[in-house]
Amino acid sequence: MAKPSGMKGRSPLRGGSSPRLLSPDPIAKVEPWIRAYVPRRFDRPLWESSIRGFVIPLLLALRPAGKAIAARQAFALTRLAEWCLSEGMDLDLETVLDPDTVERFITTALAWSRSRATYRSDLRRIGRKLTRRAPWEPPPEPIPRRVLAPPYSSKELAAFRKMAEQQASPERRRAAKAFIALGAGAGLDGRWCTRIRTADVIAGRSEVLVRVGPPRPRIVPVLASFEADLIELAEHPPERFLVGGTATSRHRASNLMAGFRWPPASPSLSTRRLRSTWLAHHLTAGTRLPELARAAGLVGVAVLGDLLEFVPSLPDRDAIQQLRGAAS
Repeated sequence: MAKPSGMKGRSPLRGGSSPRLLSPDPIAKVEPWIRAYVPRRFDRPLWESSIRGFVIPLLLALRPAGKAIAARQAFALTRLAEWCLSEGMDLDLETVLDPDTVERFITTALAWSRSRATYRSDLRRIGRKLTRRAPWEPPPEPIPRRVLAPPYSSKELAAFRKMAEQQASPERRRAAKAFIALGAGAGLDGRWCTRIRTADVIAGRSEVLVRVGPPRPRIVPVLASFEADLIELAEHPPERFLVGGTATSRHRASNLMAGFRWPPASPSLSTRRLRSTWLAHHLTAGTRLPELARAAGLVGVAVLGDLLEFVPSLPDRDAIQQLRGAAS
């Protein structure tokens, strides 16, 4: 059809001469596929007579963002509907997608399927979204992955070690040195550093070790630059704590840290940041991850990704040699 006179070059959209970019509805691309969906290797008469009229409207209501998601949802719903019919159940939305129905389907019809967990997850998500009366509990709140605190710079750490010697009392000087040596020297944060006794510092022929208790009991080698500090701190009766002396109050660490005095421009002393400083040191030094994880009391190493930005890059030539498996 020819355009009316005067419309040449103008946008058909109301409100201006420049066309606006409209984001297409994702369902628009996948809807034709959904309406034409026929499961492979399936009883075609059963699909056409009983199951298609149940599955297709549900898929359209789910509004999947793409064909891959739609296909997965379609197959799960089709298998569930087929099983429900074999059990003598009507294809009623609230019955088929009831939590008990879904769980019985997973544990009986899919008892030996390697995809059982995927089916369970998909059908639970579908049930929560589409049903109104089925007694679905809301999904649990996701547990955020623990984020490691940023490490101190070498300049900041050196300043802390110097300022530890300048605290107002012998007790505070000892506590500040112990926090720094146990944190930056052995990777112990608030879960462990207040529980270390002098007897837990073990001086060997060529190394100093710290015996660490729960959680994650282990023996940790101390960085050489902190060995002398810990040996000095351990020159007391074996039952004394390195932090807090003989005090057993749960608040001894926070009480001592609150009493430290640092210059106004200085960051605060944090056991979490001291631990990150120790971890970043080992990542920079190239300590193998299995040994580092064991010494740190880590179950896995994924959390160490938080520290990669603080690990200096190797020169290209050294990196290539490492990645080749050749000596640099």
